[in-house]
Amino acid sequence: MIATDRASRTISFDALKQPLSPLFRDYFASRGKASDFYPLGFSREDMAKAAAATAAFAHPRAEVAEALAAEQPSGSEARANAEALKDPKTLAVVTGQQSVLFGGPLYVLYKALAAMELARHMSESLKTKVVPVFWVASDDHDFAEIRATTMMDGNTELKTLRYEPVDEPNLQPASTIILDQTIEALAKSVRDLLPASPWRDEVCEVLVDAYRPGVSISAAFSKLLQHFLPGLVIMDPASPKLKALMRPVIEREIAESSPTSRLAASIGEKLLAAGYHQQVPVRANGFLNLFLVTASKRRALGVSEKGIEVRGGNQVMTTAELLSRIAASPEAASPGVMLRPLAQDYLLPTIAYIGGPAEVAYHAQIGPSYAHFGIPRPVIFPRPSFSLVDSATARAMEAESLTFEDLQTDTETLLARAAREANPEVEASFAAARSGIEGAFRGVEETLAKLDSTLRGAAQSAAGRALHQIEGLQEKALRSMKRQDVTRSERLRRTRDFVFPGGALQERGVSWISLLARYGPPIIDDIRRNMDPWAKGHQVLPI
Repeated sequence: MIATDRASRTISFDALKQPLSPLFRDYFASRGKASDFYPLGFSREDMAKAAAATAAFAHPRAEVAEALAAEQPSGSEARANAEALKDPKTLAVVTGQQSVLFGGPLYVLYKALAAMELARHMSESLKTKVVPVFWVASDDHDFAEIRATTMMDGNTELKTLRYEPVDEPNLQPASTIILDQTIEALAKSVRDLLPASPWRDEVCEVLVDAYRPGVSISAAFSKLLQHFLPGLVIMDPASPKLKALMRPVIEREIAESSPTSRLAASIGEKLLAAGYHQQVPVRANGFLNLFLVTASKRRALGVSEKGIEVRGGNQVMTTAELLSRIAASPEAASPGVMLRPLAQDYLLPTIAYIGGPAEVAYHAQIGPSYAHFGIPRPVIFPRPSFSLVDSATARAMEAESLTFEDLQTDTETLLARAAREANPEVEASFAAARSGIEGAFRGVEETLAKLDSTLRGAAQSAAGRALHQIEGLQEKALRSMKRQDVTRSERLRRTRDFVFPGGALQERGVSWISLLARYGPPIIDDIRRNMDPWAKGHQVLPI
């Protein structure tokens, strides 16, 4: 439960030590030259403008609604929401993520909750139905990025769980990576890893049921989201029906030899000139923003004088041949990072896409492609960012007079600070010793300089050596002080590791499933009710 006796806080992104790009921070704060790359901000008024544009666009609503409804559980709120997309007045708030093992880090949950909450807000504001949609990146072939997740055990220590199949996938889309027998033991091991709680067994049973042999890693991810987030429409773009509906976007990318690349490269130069970065380095020529799934591998498509080359596949085709191949097998086409949003927003009446800092940044490069393809550009809505602080952590922070900002430093620095505060007489004695040495040697230096000016340097060196000895002795004393108060040292370590696990923001360092197992599924609705999608920074929520 969200703690009502402790206030939440919002901390400026500028105050975080975690690196966020100037482009993201300027866009979020509506400052600098960021507005040159985002014609809309992310206010309610901006979303109303996006709603008017997408409502007037000829989305393939009926076909998309039918395909999406078939992916949702029968009789569920999510299926009803998917079917509602047939209505020309219905709109969508979209987010998405790769299908990371066991649901991935906390920010995946925060993305989904933000989509649900923003859809609710905008339904009320626009007086029309707005449905939340989660685009599962099931076409992605980077197995290294989805095969592992990190959980926090009962001692707030991080444990990485890694899926090691018998046959290592190579360039396979996530939708075709079928979980083998090794997933059973891995999924069951989660229960023993997590601290005992009234909800642990329930949550782990759901996890084991989702991640079982014979299903794809992306389907398991989708099932997990569907169970804990009723009402959220899960969209698997690997669906043959959805792929067929994307064809107008894909065919134009092919026929015009990647206009998305040329436009992104041009914007990239303007971003650099404005002092920002290119999130996705793009060449104007040489590649399509499109992959082809051939022989179960997702391969990049290059463009050369020979024609369209399947990189690594020893195949060369003409434009006509590739178009014919995709017409016959639409599921073989897989949009790249600069084309995927266009396919998404061609299919869906999107008023806002909720993305993290990297996604917000690369959307700056995609912007002109929306106009080129004639697709309405949605609002790019920064994903709400959170850290959760439970009562035990809050008590420890209060006892140590620590703020959230203090915890951004490393554990050893915190322990050193605590040891010095607990032993002020030791610090005072060393300060007096340094002062005495500096004063004594100052007198020696002045006396020797009058005797022989060349001895001044020797006196200074001697003083430096003496001070160095004092510093070494002080370090030994500090280590001894830290060892003496083991209980306090362990409390500081656990406090810091809970808020900044592994030194990273909590939302990036810990699995959301481990949160549910510790505090119970009701925490999901608590977070949703207490989140502020428009908060002016990183939100610290007491639980």
